[in-house]
Amino acid sequence: MKSIISAIAATATLAAITPAQADSLSGYGRSAVQPGYSWQYSSSVSQHPLTGLREINQRQVAQRTRIDNGFHRGVITRWEFRRLVAEQQDIQAMERAFVSDGYLAPRERMELHRRLGIASQHIAYESRYGQRRL
Repeated sequence: MKSIISAIAATATLAAITPAQADSLSGYGRSAVQPGYSWQYSSSVSQHPLTGLREINQRQVAQRTRIDNGFHRGVITRWEFRRLVAEQQDIQAMERAFVSDGYLAPRERMELHRRLGIASQHIAYESRYGQRRL
């Protein structure tokens, strides 16, 4: 009989300790552990919905400046100029589509940076190895 009572007392003690431990986890920016759920970050840690947009816009302006300078110096032909500007317009349209919901997701930001990197390589190639105006 004593062993049954001591087992019940031990179970009650463990049940009382577990909620206190779970509550202490929320102070570290994580939610309490619940059966069937994974650890999640607290919603109090958030970023601005358009994080990274300024850097993307700065890259676009810099690339457009490189295109304009190359055209005026004569290292980029009219045809190359039009093609490079069309590529910039496509990236800008993609940016508008991504931001249309008021949020720029990390994957969308990475895709814009990837496309800007490719466009930068195209500008460099046309400036170095493209046809020249006469």
